[in-house]
Amino acid sequence: MRYIVGVDIGGTFTDCVAIRASTDGTPPVVKIGKSSSTPPDFQTGFIASLRTAAEMHDVTLEEMLADAQVYHGCTVGTNALVEHKTARVGLLATRGHTDTVFIMKAGNRLKFMPADYIAHVAKQTKPEPLVPKWLCEGIDERISFDGQVFAALNEDTARDAISRIVDQGVEAIAISLLWSTANDTHEKRLRELVHEIAPDLFVSISSEVSPRVGEYERTIATIVNALIGPPMRLYLEALQVDLKRCGYTRSLQIMSCAGGLIDAEHAAEVPVLTVGSGPVAGLIGAASLANAAAVGGSRNVITADVGGTTLDIGTIFDGVPVRRPTASYGQYEYFVPTLDVRSVGAGGGSIIRTEGAMLKVGPHSAGARPGPVCFSRGGQQPTVTDAAAVLGFFDPDYFFGGKIALDLAAAEIALARVGAPLGLDAKQTAAAALRIIDSQMADSIWLTLTQQGHDPRDFVLYGFGGGGGLHGAAIARELGARSVVIPMSNLAAGWSAFGISASEALVTEQTAIGLSSPFDPEEINRRWPILEARVIEKLAKQGVPVDAIEFKRFAELRYSLQINQVAVPAEAGVYDAATVQRLVATFEAEYERLFGQGSGFAAAGFGLTGLQVHGAAKLSDLRVGELVQQGSDMTGDDAKKPRDIIWYGRGGGAESTAVFDGARLGTGFSTSGPAVIEFPDTTVVVPHGCTARIDPTGSVVIDLHASV
Repeated sequence: MRYIVGVDIGGTFTDCVAIRASTDGTPPVVKIGKSSSTPPDFQTGFIASLRTAAEMHDVTLEEMLADAQVYHGCTVGTNALVEHKTARVGLLATRGHTDTVFIMKAGNRLKFMPADYIAHVAKQTKPEPLVPKWLCEGIDERISFDGQVFAALNEDTARDAISRIVDQGVEAIAISLLWSTANDTHEKRLRELVHEIAPDLFVSISSEVSPRVGEYERTIATIVNALIGPPMRLYLEALQVDLKRCGYTRSLQIMSCAGGLIDAEHAAEVPVLTVGSGPVAGLIGAASLANAAAVGGSRNVITADVGGTTLDIGTIFDGVPVRRPTASYGQYEYFVPTLDVRSVGAGGGSIIRTEGAMLKVGPHSAGARPGPVCFSRGGQQPTVTDAAAVLGFFDPDYFFGGKIALDLAAAEIALARVGAPLGLDAKQTAAAALRIIDSQMADSIWLTLTQQGHDPRDFVLYGFGGGGGLHGAAIARELGARSVVIPMSNLAAGWSAFGISASEALVTEQTAIGLSSPFDPEEINRRWPILEARVIEKLAKQGVPVDAIEFKRFAELRYSLQINQVAVPAEAGVYDAATVQRLVATFEAEYERLFGQGSGFAAAGFGLTGLQVHGAAKLSDLRVGELVQQGSDMTGDDAKKPRDIIWYGRGGGAESTAVFDGARLGTGFSTSGPAVIEFPDTTVVVPHGCTARIDPTGSVVIDLHASV
């Protein structure tokens, strides 16, 4: 297998990173292909990006795919949820419990909502229900907490309930019964009954989607899975047909929100695993680079993926991405293990406006259409991109590699109109807007890190996406971070696609377990092999042999009578009393790290609520550390082209600033700020008092060694 290909579909562009392995000992060659995204037929843009990448390697698409492994960051499920273009879903739940999703949990009315919403009590309300009440049916059955059948499944009334829902034209059915985590026979039988009545209907059962104790979160996960199941299944079927037509014969691998690759068949069955996987891929790419090449000199990394609409924030601690046990859709929280990536409404398309006597930026975005005013696509409201362009940070003739000509005059008029009520001209408005957006981004990152128990000063910031290089240094300075890395800068704008190509196969299996201290080691020993066997079975479908799998165990514990649990690493091997004692000690240490010294309460006892097994395996021989910058060794003087730029935050007028063509710079290049390094798809800003250099991977490393 000579090519590793990662494809990430965004709202505007589809990015493809194709890595060609060497046959003569030289470093791998990396090329990026971009095409416009093509909703609703996203597979058209997918194939177009592959074709562009193949041309960059001087081969045909068919030649590349004949010797390639294709990995895909699939956003179809995410887009369906965001745009409310989901399937019509019915819900089957234990009789008397169909209202669980409507009652919600009290905290979820406010969870994930902005501060101004939380502050106005009178405006607070529940979100729209995921399933209307008239599509919910109660089922006569009952499983007890220990898995015993308390009331047998009444198949006659179940068939009637299923028929009523099917007759309403549903496209999918979600099944979530009480204590199915302890005994899933009723859920599986209900699925069989559904398929007897409607053989082609998509069915989502909670014991497979989210086998964890917690009726509400488990049911939400099952419903979300059903909402996106039909569109995801149709998309993957169409995409695989197109790939086969182009000569691709291997299994298509899909990025999951847990940070690894799953096969397309698994993704079609449990598509909720792909929700939010795009930003996760960027985090995985950053972790690969930090561990393989120590870029930035630290394995503690903040990732800031600055796109057109959002800032996606991730954390890597000691080389390992931070995880969390739940994901969310709007105000709905559900049980699906995921990497902890948080999104806020701040990006290049964030709209600049006035409210009363205040200038505000975001969270609303101009999007791809109409986009920023300077794009000349009909946009009337100025954005962060307009502000940066007016201050001189972008070359109007070289934006996006010269593919988009910027109309600076139109941007100035729009900014002046917004700033006029505050007595600001266009450039003053632009400077103020950039300071505001930088502060908002820094505040969001600071909040994320401190909630995880980390100090931002112990971290390096990796800035990627189209705006990561523009805002990275300013954000890092506000945080007190050690330095800024624009990873493999030619790929920074398509970094998520690279992260996909650098990912491993990853399967997570979990089970609910209700033990109170002192824990019985034999009960724990009974569970681990069952989970590991499931991992082996699923990875075998991806062509992974048993001896290539790296297993990691995790246990979820809590203090007795608490609601929330904390996941901690668990030892391999057979458990005895001493192993259990070490597991509890690990939990206590992690609990105090998260919540503060003295926050634990061992006297209450402990509860073991769940076990997880992660199985990971490399699908290729790619080593990120082997990738090196393939630019020239041209000196800074040869590549310099000065431009007048207004450096916001310093006062005064424009300064003549060194501007470098990043594509022509090689390893070892360095410069002092103020400076700008331009790449075809991103712009890197080096402020006053900083130095920037290009390392062997082609990353721009900015040292923030002075305060200006």
